[in-house]
Amino acid sequence: MNLVTAHGLNNDEIKKFYHINTTKYISIAEFKASEKNELKPFKHSHDAYEFIIPFDLIPLLEYDQALYIGEVGYCYPVNPNVEHGVSFDLNSNLVSIAVDKKYLDNLKEELHFRGKYFYSRFLVSKELLTLLEQYSIVRDQALLKDIVRILVKDGLKEKHDTRKPKSSYFTNMKKSIVYMLENYTNPDLTIEEVSAQSNYSYTYFTKAFKKYMNDTPINHLNRIRLSKAKQLMKDRSLSLTDVYTRSGFKTQSNFTMAFKRIVGINPLEYRKKYIK
Repeated sequence: MNLVTAHGLNNDEIKKFYHINTTKYISIAEFKASEKNELKPFKHSHDAYEFIIPFDLIPLLEYDQALYIGEVGYCYPVNPNVEHGVSFDLNSNLVSIAVDKKYLDNLKEELHFRGKYFYSRFLVSKELLTLLEQYSIVRDQALLKDIVRILVKDGLKEKHDTRKPKSSYFTNMKKSIVYMLENYTNPDLTIEEVSAQSNYSYTYFTKAFKKYMNDTPINHLNRIRLSKAKQLMKDRSLSLTDVYTRSGFKTQSNFTMAFKRIVGINPLEYRKKYIK
């Protein structure tokens, strides 16, 4: 197959990517969003493996009838011939890496992962981030092979799938998610306000949201805020106070507790371990 087609629904949309480099077995595409440059919602499938790495929050990804948000700091793998796409206009900076199926299957065998597939997102390591930054400067095709090896090794360690199938709650939950995305920087935003967008009672909304997104509304809101925080943390001139206030957290203790509960480590450790 033409690996370039794995990056989008059609040629007009693919042309919006800032840079695409395609070798015989690997294609890497960098998307830089702006008010004048967005990708329209789409779903498609292809024969290649694909790895999506967001550098800004992706509001709602779709994967084989499952839904989840694309958080900063994670890589989202796509297995061959699985329908996937985005539910909203895509205005997030990201990298899409498409890899020929036979090439990657041979690499999986070489790395002792024969017969295994990618089941969940995984953290972008500092090593992978460094290689991606190097590639964006020198465009060295040899780096692509190293990047793919890391994607295989890191991605096939993960087995737990947290994606959630679509349900009849789709339309009303979508309204609430949009409201969260538009208002998450407000530290006084309440779940009661969010639930009002769905036209459900607060109690029914919280149950429906969890069934729909496999997460509680407050955890989902905090994931959005933490995704913004991880993006801001790349700027070393910003203190953690700057980071949490710009991300919508009311206090540093709330920020630290949410970060540790959801990400697994505290913000200082994350900055040291995963940010160059």
